[in-house]
Amino acid sequence: MIDNNKLIDELLNMKGQWFVINSQTGHEDKVLSDLVQKIKTSNLQSDVFDVRISKGLTTTKAGKEVIKNRFPGYIFINMIMSEHAWFVVRNTPGVTGFIGSSGRGAKPFPLTDDEVIKMLTTPDKEMIEEQIAEPENVGFVVDQIVLINDGPYKGTEGKILELDPEGKTAIVSVEIFGRYTPAEVSIANIESLKEF
Repeated sequence: MIDNNKLIDELLNMKGQWFVINSQTGHEDKVLSDLVQKIKTSNLQSDVFDVRISKGLTTTKAGKEVIKNRFPGYIFINMIMSEHAWFVVRNTPGVTGFIGSSGRGAKPFPLTDDEVIKMLTTPDKEMIEEQIAEPENVGFVVDQIVLINDGPYKGTEGKILELDPEGKTAIVSVEIFGRYTPAEVSIANIESLKEF
């Protein structure tokens, strides 16, 4: 099991700052591999310290546990935002840009410590199992606006796109870095904001 406290210390004590790169959904592993290779060939090890995809354990409808990308289309990079590093990273095949940059040559804003913790740490397996085991009354409908009250999206509002009462999950459209992304959330972790 991952020790979240040790991971948080590691994430927050790296030399650089954390930024988010946008890539085509479903190709994150390939883009990450290409990025790591490009960093080596461009001798950027003194500017780029870590590149990772945020993955977490989830349970499928069939009850099988799988490791899944928690933020499809996003790659996290710890770096010093030098001109050369910024140029090489954003010109790597598959990278569509940095999140938090207004374009026109403006460098992106780094993630805050809270965002780093929220995006790159995962609840441990026991917490996930407790959430799944809780008896739940669905009481929600598609298109309902809800507030997520636990997990990586805690405090985020979103609209229910799909409901799976059997699997006790909902697919909720949440805004991440200014873009709406479908996120799988336990029904136990959402509450109604508007009555239907």
